[in-house]
Amino acid sequence: MRLILIPQAIRSIIPPMTNSWLAATKDSSLAVAIGFPELVSVFMQTSMNQTGRAIEIIFMVMGFYIFISLLISYLLNKYNDSVQYKVR
Repeated sequence: MRLILIPQAIRSIIPPMTNSWLAATKDSSLAVAIGFPELVSVFMQTSMNQTGRAIEIIFMVMGFYIFISLLISYLLNKYNDSVQYKVR
């Protein structure tokens, strides 16, 4: 099983797994906005009280999520390339 089935299964599992991980990352931003407002509000309120710049803070949060999404996508695409069949 370790030498035959799992390598074949991994080739077909990786693309949907990548989509699931990216969806979970994007959905976590919704969970933070909806379910955990105290975490965001502490960060936003502290920054807003000190600087008064809401748009820059929102851009920082957006940049963080795009960085994480691109990182997950890049790493899993590299892994997917390494496990695919090599055509000669």
